Amino acid sequence: MATETRLPLARMCEPGQLPGEREIAPGLPASAWLARVAAWREALAGSAPGDVALFHDDAAEFSAALFGAWQAGHTPWLPGDVLPATLQRLAEKTVVPVGELPGALPVPATGEAGRLTGLDPAACRLVLYTSGSTGEPAAITKTLEQLDREVAALEAAFGARLGRAAVQGTVSHQHIYGLLFRVLWPLSAGRAFHPRRLAYNEQIAALGETPLVLVASPAHLKRLPASQDWSQLAGGLRAVFSSGGPLPPDAAMDVRRLWGQAAIEVFGSTETGGVAWRAPGGEQAPWQPLPGVAWRVEAGRLQLQSPHLGHEGWQATQDRAEASPLGGFVLLGRADRIVKIEERRISLEAVEAALLASPWTAEARVVPLPGHRILLGAAVVPSPDGQAVLAAEGRNALANRLREDLAGRIDPIAWPRRWRFPDALPSDARGKTTQRDLLGLFRPHMPTPAWHERGNGRARLELVADPGLAVFDGHFPGAEILPGVALLDWATRLGREAFGLSGAFEGMDAVKFQHLVRPGTRLDVELTWQPLKQQLGFRFASATGVHASGRLRFRAEQGE
Repeated sequence: MATETRLPLARMCEPGQLPGEREIAPGLPASAWLARVAAWREALAGSAPGDVALFHDDAAEFSAALFGAWQAGHTPWLPGDVLPATLQRLAEKTVVPVGELPGALPVPATGEAGRLTGLDPAACRLVLYTSGSTGEPAAITKTLEQLDREVAALEAAFGARLGRAAVQGTVSHQHIYGLLFRVLWPLSAGRAFHPRRLAYNEQIAALGETPLVLVASPAHLKRLPASQDWSQLAGGLRAVFSSGGPLPPDAAMDVRRLWGQAAIEVFGSTETGGVAWRAPGGEQAPWQPLPGVAWRVEAGRLQLQSPHLGHEGWQATQDRAEASPLGGFVLLGRADRIVKIEERRISLEAVEAALLASPWTAEARVVPLPGHRILLGAAVVPSPDGQAVLAAEGRNALANRLREDLAGRIDPIAWPRRWRFPDALPSDARGKTTQRDLLGLFRPHMPTPAWHERGNGRARLELVADPGLAVFDGHFPGAEILPGVALLDWATRLGREAFGLSGAFEGMDAVKFQHLVRPGTRLDVELTWQPLKQQLGFRFASATGVHASGRLRFRAEQGE
């Protein structure tokens, strides 16, 4: 598909620009999509232009709401999830909830598409969240002009290869990667996109030989079962994209072997937009810049000049890099992953590299643990040999073997002092393993439940609010008090575990917080589940009395 056939995002809703019979998503012609955009515009037109919080699992309806918000003069904020902690942060801002958020505005079934107009790409904005270096959500503003320039670069680089293939994805469109690759790029380039995310390998294998593009992440591609029959998928797959973190060489080899082509890795961030790409297929390969992106290395750090940045100057990154003799650049790790331990500069990348060289290790991440002195914690996914040691001899034996492998390679002062051996590294909806999630392995947000009863819509258990829980940090300066939002989060997690809940959180009723929960409190927890109402009842109590109670509502999954 030639680049000039792409419809700029700002003109998507101009009368006559979008052929009414064009398929936006399966079963959704452009005429119907424009009517949904108009409906969202009319729903939001009654509010003074400002900020709205937009969340919707259905990518097609999300896209209509997004353009409807812009048509009404609003700036959408895109939360990455609808967990209670996220909703609490949104409640602290003056934003109008839209889509599937609690208290969202009602939307008419249709609207007058003829009233839609073109958009000002410099004036239309949205706000995305990125984890940042600490894992705390940070808000990043993007203009429609920046987003459109990035879509143009992607189409110039890969459009001819994709043709009219439909777009499927395993990643959320509430983040920059999924937003661009699953929604905005297909909209602009005339490709249909499927509104629901794929969650399971069986769903991907069942896609058949229909031409398609798969938008995935390392978190998914690292776990492709060789026993799955991928033959039909391989026949229709035009391209598979991966972003959010580096794809390990063995995973890249698996994609090439099982699906018949190399995954296209895309390097970038919410702040910088897309920067570069490569398709190594398991081999080491330098990164090649996307069209329009210029790069240079100054003092060992990558600097960028890009139309995706929102300014014309050079921007320094925290990525260490060097030019490759083959063209492009090679990434050498993050410059901000240096810590000082007893006045010595320690590279976390070097410790991770040494752990990865061990035959007991499949994946490894190292994090500095907060405290009166810095200690390093290592999250190591054991290799098959490591799993055998773990099963036969235990955690201490595996940690000792890893220490033996670090000897002679890493100064003992930099050896990890605390170890975790998860089956997989934690990852968020973008497929990224964040600092916050890693720290959660060492300081859990929730105590281990002691179950007394589970089943028939009722569960009873006991929790001890251990002083070491991460949720006691920072919410109430000078006082160790469990925030109420943590109890809501615990109720949600426990309900999912006890009753197998899968629907998204939708809202809450009759929630009361009556007594403070302090470190060491022993909590008796009662849960009830009403499937017809999709309601989870909860009650946290102790010898002090009832601490919290109420009901949480969840959206029914399709088929329930």
